[in-house]
Amino acid sequence: MKMLEALPIELQEKICSFLDGATLLRATCVSTQWNRIISGLQMVWRQASLREGFGTPVKDWKLHYVTCVRLLQRLKKGKAFQHRHFAPKCFQCSDVRDVVFWNGCILAGIKKCIRVWRVEDLKPAAVFDVPYEIFCLSVSFNNHVLGVGHYDGAITTWLLDEVEVRASLLQCYVGHRDNVVCLCVAPELNLMCSGSRDRTIKLWCLGSGQLLETLTASGWVSQVTLLPAGSHNSPYELRNSLLAADQSSIRLYSWPVQHGSAYGDIDTIEASDLSIAVDKEVSLRKFLLQEKHIMYVQDGMIVVLDLVSCAQIKCFRTEYRDVVLLASGARYVLVTMWESCLKNSKLAVFNIADGELVGTYPMPL
Repeated sequence: MKMLEALPIELQEKICSFLDGATLLRATCVSTQWNRIISGLQMVWRQASLREGFGTPVKDWKLHYVTCVRLLQRLKKGKAFQHRHFAPKCFQCSDVRDVVFWNGCILAGIKKCIRVWRVEDLKPAAVFDVPYEIFCLSVSFNNHVLGVGHYDGAITTWLLDEVEVRASLLQCYVGHRDNVVCLCVAPELNLMCSGSRDRTIKLWCLGSGQLLETLTASGWVSQVTLLPAGSHNSPYELRNSLLAADQSSIRLYSWPVQHGSAYGDIDTIEASDLSIAVDKEVSLRKFLLQEKHIMYVQDGMIVVLDLVSCAQIKCFRTEYRDVVLLASGARYVLVTMWESCLKNSKLAVFNIADGELVGTYPMPL
């Protein structure tokens, strides 16, 4: 015990770095002195956290590790999820077309207006009207711009004011001949991408509203994501790229960056060799991205593919065939699963490393 106390902190960290998190926790129970020493080794607890996939940057890595371990234990017992529901009287649930999260608020597209509630108390924060009936919503990565896809094929963008919780119209984009199903707004590229039931993918200049390029899909387009060159999810260092999913496949497109142009030489856009077949039954989110890996559902299995090498990294089967991907981190993925027609639906968390089902929670009706 005294030997550990006498060692310089570099050697304390070196010795403790060979221990896993569970062993470190047991070691802190040996004595008050050991607890003080080991609890203060932030680099050791950071390594233990990262090994387990608890990677959010924090100040107190030991507290973070303990909190995440307890959360995992609650997940396994089906007690980690908490939910609240509310039923506003000013509209019916069937009127809600899309919901997004923004700056601690819930934004819901309802007919020709967007209603805003604060998450902390579910109290109404704002309502603002849009010119056409809403089909989908998308908030930019920097949380400043809201894209709204409309039933008639039009698109509008809005500048979000997080202080006064209001939105100001920026631009209107006209070009699709059917419902705009999905959007991706990328102010850092001065680009917006849209997908529609008219089986086209369109790239727009975000600022001017000019249509820059139109791509043809094999079915109606359900999801689009823009990847700036060199970003953490992009497979290219010097090419901007676009991932687009239609009813049965996912395609990767790219084009070179260009000096003096935010969005690059988009006239030379081309499809890569990557083409992924996906379940037609999955009508919602087709894929997730995590550190240059793409995750998708195929025949009831969750598949992880490397975007750079196109090699399959992981593949594991779920309990149900109908699966929708919700969110992913470095180690865990959150999905919804159901038997048929949304019966017996549940939230589920899987460990990506081994495909283990960590825990489930029944979806509130």
